[in-house]
Amino acid sequence: MLELHRLLVALIISLALGVFAFSRQALSASGTLAAILLGTGVFLLGGADWFALLAVFFITSVFLTRFKAGAKSEVVRDFAKGGVRDFWQVLANGGIAGLIAPAFFYYGAPVLFYAFLGVIATVTADTWATELGILSKSRPRLITTGEKVPVGTSGAISVEGTAIAAVGALAIGVAALVALQLAGSTLAPQSLRGAFLLVAITIVAGVAGALLDSFFGATVQSMYYCTHCKKETEKTLHHCGVKTAAIRGFAWFDNDIVNLASSMLGAAVAAGLYILSA
Repeated sequence: MLELHRLLVALIISLALGVFAFSRQALSASGTLAAILLGTGVFLLGGADWFALLAVFFITSVFLTRFKAGAKSEVVRDFAKGGVRDFWQVLANGGIAGLIAPAFFYYGAPVLFYAFLGVIATVTADTWATELGILSKSRPRLITTGEKVPVGTSGAISVEGTAIAAVGALAIGVAALVALQLAGSTLAPQSLRGAFLLVAITIVAGVAGALLDSFFGATVQSMYYCTHCKKETEKTLHHCGVKTAAIRGFAWFDNDIVNLASSMLGAAVAAGLYILSA
């Protein structure tokens, strides 16, 4: 049974993080609400160690969103990357993690923790690569054809961006080791090999999820074209006020669905690797 004091602690900490993000203009009012609900649920059902991983993703995302925000504003205007996150964007990134937490609460299977780890690694890797990658002066390449495209284009990747994604996933892996040990969790690796496997699984899952995000962006994600500005965009109404024309993808497969799908893959990869290594 969930204790009242744990609920209060979870709510207070989640509220503090949500208000912090809102004050830094990383979340909208609805995004703040989603973050508070998600954080509270993960803390209650997964534990403080699970919440710590969510907090690492959350806090680093806030700082990276605000980092050189002015330089990224042009990309943010055309593509659904970076900028202020709303309710659905928060759930697209953390919703799967929020569903795994209650499953772990009731069943306690270690593989569910690794699935959670895969989700957080994926969204962290993708966010770090996006927020820092769009500051690059060199043009990335489309993941499907290798064609050079403008910075911020959905489906574009670069060596630098992929390396940043790996570092983001690594940060989650290291944070997981620390959080599990501090919490005295039975999930904490008991050997150097176990610690190495946890970090390796986290990196592979995070990078795989981030790359799938790019693949979806280049293939099935809805994309549009502004005939006035002569620019590709993810928005049906361009910032210039002109209604855009669909050029590829499915109308319902927007950036939020891409994030949701890639986080699911990250969860599946991490869970699969854990099972194979057990």
